[in-house]
Amino acid sequence: MDNGFLLFNKVKIPHVNMLARFSSVDKETNKYLRPASHSLLYGTMTWVRSNIVLQAGSVLARGVTIATRYCAVRRQFQDRDGGKDAGENQVLNYKMVQIRLLPLLASMYALHFTGRGMMRLYEENQKRMKGAVEAGQDKRGAGPEQLRAGADLLADLHATSCGLKALASTTAGEGLEICRRACGGHGYSNYSGIGPWYADYLPTLTWEGDNYMLTQQLLKSARAVLAGKGTNNDTSQILQTYLSRREKGASFDILEEDKDIVAAFAWRTAHLTFEALKRRDVEKRSWNSLLVDFWRLSTAHSQYLVVKNFYEAVTSPQLTSELDPETVTLMHKLFRLYSLHTLEREAGEFFSSSAVTTRQISLAQSNAVMKLLDEIRPHAVRLVDAWKFPDWQLDSSLGRYDGEVYPDLFRRASQNPVNDLVFDPYPWNENVLKNSAPKSKL
Repeated sequence: MDNGFLLFNKVKIPHVNMLARFSSVDKETNKYLRPASHSLLYGTMTWVRSNIVLQAGSVLARGVTIATRYCAVRRQFQDRDGGKDAGENQVLNYKMVQIRLLPLLASMYALHFTGRGMMRLYEENQKRMKGAVEAGQDKRGAGPEQLRAGADLLADLHATSCGLKALASTTAGEGLEICRRACGGHGYSNYSGIGPWYADYLPTLTWEGDNYMLTQQLLKSARAVLAGKGTNNDTSQILQTYLSRREKGASFDILEEDKDIVAAFAWRTAHLTFEALKRRDVEKRSWNSLLVDFWRLSTAHSQYLVVKNFYEAVTSPQLTSELDPETVTLMHKLFRLYSLHTLEREAGEFFSSSAVTTRQISLAQSNAVMKLLDEIRPHAVRLVDAWKFPDWQLDSSLGRYDGEVYPDLFRRASQNPVNDLVFDPYPWNENVLKNSAPKSKL
């Protein structure tokens, strides 16, 4: 997508059109007036990134909705263990399809709740910043506790939004491609609705920065904690917890306790943070040589934030009061599927940090995740239907709400204007296309 550019020469812009909330130009002197805090300049960028995180869940949900509905409609091959009279099996019943789609189904809920958490953090930051600006207009000026409260939160928000934007957009973009492949040959068709949506979303993986800033903030927090100057924010707390328990080791029951899953992700992040800090500050290794380590650290911390936000959402009083007990239990299973599937893929880092044991990793792979797939499978279609995407928005034959996949594919093909053209197959004729009425249609 080309954003383009526009140049002005001797064009007067009225003050009211400058869209300057925190900075301005004096009407009398034409002098630029700086904002009360330089941190305010990051507001718009942070808002955009927070929205990208929020939207990643619904972007992924469109692809998962199409793929899940189609794999529930499509049948292929007889179940080998179903007996002689068993008909063809629903594609969604195959474990190789479930292991691709159902973790993505859990991911779209995880990203949705994380995005909502990001927007709440952004709104809280704006509230604090506004308070600091208003305090600065007082004759006494803003106190350090007012200015620092907003600045500290904005630093966390700015760094967090970088890492989560990278993780969320990558999860959604790569997830859409997995959904397309799960639909088989029809997934490549324009009528699937996934291809055009994937092409439209793909630039999001590039713009608005990556997780570079998150690493800087984590190393800064780690240095402060080691110097005894840690704050009360979440990053400092998980780093302090790690230091206090590092000699005793971790003992997280990830297979039984949901809160211990969150703690294991936090422990892994803290371990990677101090390892990166040692290589940078003690071993004096160059920044460039550590970029891969920093990327792993940023990814680990972003995954921790998603797991943490997902856990807080499924245990919140609001969710438990608005949903029936069966649905609340199902949301907990989605949380566990997302977390344990992520832990399984990042098993090396969890083991090297001593957050989990090899036995726990093995049981998570062979028992826990497979069991969750079985328990979530009967609810898969209803979980995607809950997003209430109308058919016109999905624009997909495969993802129709009524399941009439093949009649709609035939209808779209019959309306394709290409079928009204007649091609001359002989190369010695001058005209490739004939204007006469077609003799047959495909």
